[in-house]
Amino acid sequence: MNFNPFKKGGGNRKANTLEKILQRFAEMSPNSVNCSLVKSEDNQEDLERAFVFKHENNVLVQNKAIYVSTPDGVRADENHLGKGDILHLWFLFRSVPHSLDCRVMGRIRFPDSLMDDMAPRIPVAYMLRPVSNIRKIEKRQYLRYAHKVTGDRRVYTQVLFDLFVTKTDVVFPETGSLPPYITDIHPIPHDHKSDLANQSPEEIVKFMKNAIRLNSRESRVVYVSKPHMDERSNKVSLLEMGKSDMLGLELVNNRRPNPRAVDTRNFYIRKPPKLSGDPKSPLGLKESDIMVLNFHTSISNDADIEYYDLIAQVSRVGTENLTVRTNGDIRKETGLALDMVDFSIGGIKMECSDAFLAYILGENQASMSLEEKVKVLESVCYLLNFYPKLRFNRETEVYEPEIPMKIQILSKIVRVDSTRGVLFENGEVKTENLQMHEGEFPKITGFGIKFYYDPAEYSRDTYSYDRFELIRDFKENKHFQEIHKQLNGLIAHLESQNR
Repeated sequence: MNFNPFKKGGGNRKANTLEKILQRFAEMSPNSVNCSLVKSEDNQEDLERAFVFKHENNVLVQNKAIYVSTPDGVRADENHLGKGDILHLWFLFRSVPHSLDCRVMGRIRFPDSLMDDMAPRIPVAYMLRPVSNIRKIEKRQYLRYAHKVTGDRRVYTQVLFDLFVTKTDVVFPETGSLPPYITDIHPIPHDHKSDLANQSPEEIVKFMKNAIRLNSRESRVVYVSKPHMDERSNKVSLLEMGKSDMLGLELVNNRRPNPRAVDTRNFYIRKPPKLSGDPKSPLGLKESDIMVLNFHTSISNDADIEYYDLIAQVSRVGTENLTVRTNGDIRKETGLALDMVDFSIGGIKMECSDAFLAYILGENQASMSLEEKVKVLESVCYLLNFYPKLRFNRETEVYEPEIPMKIQILSKIVRVDSTRGVLFENGEVKTENLQMHEGEFPKITGFGIKFYYDPAEYSRDTYSYDRFELIRDFKENKHFQEIHKQLNGLIAHLESQNR
């Protein structure tokens, strides 16, 4: 395009809506944005990150447009973005996600004389003109389901969760784009204690059987998953194969086993419901295949439930059952258990506890101001482990969602509540608006949490997810999407019965 992007506009005419949007974007001053190409209302192509051009440290706004670099997701051998295409921009401002839709006006080249004051120092840019307002998307704008009785809100006990929160070493930026993937993430366990460390495979199998035997009869099951590599993408995923009955629990041998007679590392389970008869299928199983078994145990209805992952290997595929063995690799849930208040397809509200504040803020929290505490809490990336507790009968089983035993999501605090009102929301600390007596301090009572990253790739070396993918606008976690869909159907069914 043959025009000068630095040509001055004329006059001091009254700012119109477009100019206000550009002014607001310049004030936010993000260094980069996440981009999606809008193909239709329900179809967007992720183009990853693009840098926002700045001139003399200010966002470049000329000819009623902003300028961005070629998005990382546009490959060199692909066609460039075309004039008239709509780009959806997504970025953080004061730690709160915002979005803006823009039309591609063309591709321009900057004059060489201006490159010294340009950042990034790239000669070519896309000219974008906003076609929407800048929108805050920090709030959970979806239908919320009560998880705990508060007021007159009904709790649907057919779908409840045990929630465990784990702190990670990832810190969210305050401004700009978020990385499309997180690969270098290290959870920081809350519970380091384990009575199962350095135990033999035989002892692990014995422990597992005793633990599952303590459950009610319908809960004496394991949830089966299989790590599988897609040959075309070379990516490993964890395929969910459903729950299987644990067999042989009534057979207890307290004598010391004879290793020549019986391999006590072996145990037996029913074939999982999604198992394919074709061993070459991704959902097929053959001898020596690795499986991940999830199970839980509880001494009584009043005791806390403990959750475990066991790495196992197929020894034999029978007609109806599987013979399975383990080398003793077992992992206990090490996150901090917290109570949920409500949940939606895009986030949750959870209660606060002294244990949570000590876990996240550390030993120095007593010397921290309220603003400092809130800033740390809202910057941390949290690994949420949801363990669904489903209670359906014959009448409602058609609405039971197909979900695994454990759902993992990386999340962020977007709201902090206290005994005196809201402490943090919309990226702003609001302690100055609280009415308190001298010497009185508000107590943090709960948090609003937004889902940010879904598991993307599974590691067959560590048997854990080592790559998480950003949840884009207009997308949700697939498991909570399934829960949302089935709960809506269940609620409609129950309401129709009451008419």
